[in-house]
Amino acid sequence: MKKLRNLLLTGILALMAIPAFSQGLANASVECQRSVAFYTDYIKVDNFRDAAPIWREALRECPPGVRQSIYVDGIRIFKYLIEQNKDNAQLKNSLIDSMLTMYDLRVEHFPKYAASASMFKVYDMLEYMGNEDQKILESIEKAMEISGDKTDPSLFVIAMQKMTSLYAKGSVTDKQVFDLYSRFSTIVDHQIASNNPDASKVKNDLDNLFVASGVANCENIVELFTPRFDANPDDKDLASTIVSLLSSAGCTTEPLFLRTVETLYNSDPTNYLYIRNLYLLYSAKGDQDNAIKMLEEAIASEQSNDTEDANMLITLANYHLQLENLSKAAETARLAMEKDATVSGRANLILGLVWASVRCTGNEIETRAKYWVAVDYLIRARNADPSLAQEANNYINSYSQYFPAQEEAFMFDIIDGASYTVNCGGMRATTTVRTRK
Repeated sequence: MKKLRNLLLTGILALMAIPAFSQGLANASVECQRSVAFYTDYIKVDNFRDAAPIWREALRECPPGVRQSIYVDGIRIFKYLIEQNKDNAQLKNSLIDSMLTMYDLRVEHFPKYAASASMFKVYDMLEYMGNEDQKILESIEKAMEISGDKTDPSLFVIAMQKMTSLYAKGSVTDKQVFDLYSRFSTIVDHQIASNNPDASKVKNDLDNLFVASGVANCENIVELFTPRFDANPDDKDLASTIVSLLSSAGCTTEPLFLRTVETLYNSDPTNYLYIRNLYLLYSAKGDQDNAIKMLEEAIASEQSNDTEDANMLITLANYHLQLENLSKAAETARLAMEKDATVSGRANLILGLVWASVRCTGNEIETRAKYWVAVDYLIRARNADPSLAQEANNYINSYSQYFPAQEEAFMFDIIDGASYTVNCGGMRATTTVRTRK
């Protein structure tokens, strides 16, 4: 920022490098002309010490506003004096005030340069009195009065930093922080639309500062952005901002959040992040049909890896299980294991529940043989993922109650430990006979 300020100041000084008396000195008093000529000679060789007293004479002798360089040179002289007296706090502060007055005089007498003068005043306030949050904030407000929508966007970030600092100290209310952010956001949006090269980054910085301030909550974010989104429902950048703010503030259940995520998805239906966010939203709302649709799109995306796909397939298998699409649930669980073996515990648990839920026809053995297969998968689940042991054991204990009694098995000429093939609900598995003693 300091480098930018110096670069801009150099440019302004270059524009002012015009004939010595062209800014009204030809009609000024001899004393004014002489003082300007003498101190300028010292300024040219950076001899600010000897230039200072003669510059003061020029300031006194010359009519106000006769020449802008008098104020610009005064700023340079005061910076030199401030450095020379940095150990004298009282004098240093007085010199800083005098330097800032030079900016005010430039704004007053040279309105053509008021925008740049008010901006550089803020930068110097940051350098020499950076802890004076309220004064800096007031100077930025004055700069904005002059420049309006053309205000340098970096000033908005500085102002937001100072406002949040004041809020942390208890010097301003949350409403003041919110109002400032709201006002600045609107201006920066206009600057983005006008292709200001710095505005997009500034917008992101403002959003981050607003969230970090602790002021942002669901109510005021929705209040601020709903009218703007209603006016521009297809604005991807606006939707992205709202999603970011609502996410950071933990407001993902707000209807506005779903609407903005849908806008992002519609702008780029192949974007994995947008697809996955929509799935999470539909899932939270209990909208199973749309949740499944988004899950399937996310899994099909080339932007996801096998581990992500495997975990999403497990979720998808659970949806199919809940909807009693049992063959689809089993197929999806197996595919998850093929993608990543680390999900085999959960996949086998689902397969166990699928077999326990399938409807089987036939005699008393054939209708209950499915529980042998279910327990087989549950044992695999328990062995593959110890964190599932308690859940798996609960199901095993429950389903084991439906095993046929030893006497029943004997009547159908089957015995414990024998191999048995189960055909049920379009699925087939080979298991081991187990009976209740």
